Amino acid sequence: MNLRGKSFLALFPERRLFLVVLCFGGILGFYLMSILPHQQATDRLDSQIAALKTQIDEQKLLGPIYKRFTQLMGETEPESMGDLPFPAPGRLTPEQIAGIEPLFRQLAEQSQLKVRRIGSDLNSMISETGELKFSLEILGAFSNLREFILKLEGLPYLTHIERIEVRRETGIQGLHMELDILLARQ
Repeated sequence: MNLRGKSFLALFPERRLFLVVLCFGGILGFYLMSILPHQQATDRLDSQIAALKTQIDEQKLLGPIYKRFTQLMGETEPESMGDLPFPAPGRLTPEQIAGIEPLFRQLAEQSQLKVRRIGSDLNSMISETGELKFSLEILGAFSNLREFILKLEGLPYLTHIERIEVRRETGIQGLHMELDILLARQ
């Protein structure tokens, strides 16, 4: 039999060629589906390890500076800002709810702020959450807002201040401030 006259593919019948291609495809698929993702994950881990080693080296360099800084700061005491009010928590009675708007106006006037609007959220009045939501619109200087908030914090039934929005509007003196306040109620 003369092998030189026949081509290489002629040596394999169709079925054998199909099986060879199938085996090579299986090996290639195995590589692409299992080995390659693991190799990429290993490369990512190696880069993360290198980044962490760099951070550790930076921390080793900055450690003595941090220790010295904390020693210096520990020796100095910050300025006292006064005692902040921390009243015992309480709840608004129905009688107190009726007088809450004049109280807000009084606190604002003591802080040199002008109240534009005080509104209560009807949903919070009928809900069973135990909280009553008020929205306040106040005009005045931003520096007076801190004093007003500290006076609000002195109220025993203040749960928290949900939102504070400050913006400058044309045509008014100072700033326009909006606050959403939640009060505990019975």
